[in-house]
Amino acid sequence: MAALSIVPVMIGIAVAVDLGSLVTTRSHLQSIADAASLQATKAANDYLVSNPGTSSVIGALAAAQTAAQASVTANAAESGISPAPVPSVTYKSLTSYSGSVTVSLSETSPSYFGGLISSGNNTVSVTSTATMAEGNSYIQVLFVVDISNSMGVGGTTVDITALENGSGQCAFACHDPSGYSAATNSCNPRSTSSTSQRHSHASTLPSCDTRTTAKAEGINLKIDYVNQAVQTFISELQSYAQDDRTHITVGIDTFGTNFTQVLAPTTDLNNAATVAAAIDLEDATPLANANDNPNQGSTNYSVYNYGYTKTSAALQQVLSGLSNVGDGSSASSMKTYIIFLSDGAEDIFGSTAWHRIVDVNYSTLCSQLKGGNVRVFSIWAPYYAIPGDSQYQALVEPFAGTGSGSMQGTMEGCATSSADYFEANDGPAIQQAFSTTFDSIISDSALHLTQ
Repeated sequence: MAALSIVPVMIGIAVAVDLGSLVTTRSHLQSIADAASLQATKAANDYLVSNPGTSSVIGALAAAQTAAQASVTANAAESGISPAPVPSVTYKSLTSYSGSVTVSLSETSPSYFGGLISSGNNTVSVTSTATMAEGNSYIQVLFVVDISNSMGVGGTTVDITALENGSGQCAFACHDPSGYSAATNSCNPRSTSSTSQRHSHASTLPSCDTRTTAKAEGINLKIDYVNQAVQTFISELQSYAQDDRTHITVGIDTFGTNFTQVLAPTTDLNNAATVAAAIDLEDATPLANANDNPNQGSTNYSVYNYGYTKTSAALQQVLSGLSNVGDGSSASSMKTYIIFLSDGAEDIFGSTAWHRIVDVNYSTLCSQLKGGNVRVFSIWAPYYAIPGDSQYQALVEPFAGTGSGSMQGTMEGCATSSADYFEANDGPAIQQAFSTTFDSIISDSALHLTQ
């Protein structure tokens, strides 16, 4: 009886082992496939954002396959499955910026039950599909743009040279539209050998408005590159959003002596593009003009539009105006991104010979923004060094260099992470910084994957 009963007992044990092995293998494979489909879909989306075009589907599939294989290999090793199965990956395009990825895995293991009866194997197959849920995440993008006189520098070395040698004969911070009095349309070209000469009172003629000069002579200033970069960014947002634009909000703030909310947060991306096209230098009025000539009385510089850059005041306005910040789940809880572009120097009224002081005290406001669940992208458009100029040496040079207390260090510290900080030394670099920021925002905001 014992000899007869041992056979069904052994068969039962073999079946139990087979079933247990199948369940364990299937569970492990499903977890591996799920992780692979998520990683593959993210990789495909990142590729689409960075490489829009007619051949993007092929590239998205290749990116998905590479990411899926890497994920499967890593997770199979942790699960004790060797060799790692080779995933079958398919990609289905949904829009220009989204799609779904399906990952299929199979694993074959020996059958204990089959070994008792006849040689055989068990094959376990699983499938996982992940979809990049475009439009499922609510986001708001706020541009905070420095439009002070430092953005009136030529956007490239060629532009700088052209501006120096043009009719305005000025290389830096010479935007003075209010300097043209009704009595004359003439301007007072200044030597570019020393910027302090721009503030000479030797002539009552208004200083040159190089903004107007630059436009007339086809010279691109930094502000022109900023203007184009913001327009391109919004245009790409329009393309990304397709027909579902209610999930994307855009706002534009500018600052110099004054803070201006030129566009309150809106889902009307067409209007946002129109407003972005009008971003320009602030109408600052420096010395030696009809409103400000010492021969005509004193001026209270503390309240005068003297070409300051009141960065702290601007960021405080941004901070106090923030609303609907959250995780992207609804219009009242939006993922919020701030793109902060500045020359890095806060320039405010002070009792110096130039009626101004420079600091980097706005860093505390940046910390408050980041602490409020806002991702801050910081684009530093540095001052051009002016060797030998007394005003530059006294006011700006102490904050040159890198690290804590410098313009560079403060602007980098304003960013949520080192990957969100950009040093843009000229116009093309500014545009590249905005482009990279767009890619980062789309990649981050579109990570709501559904299976």
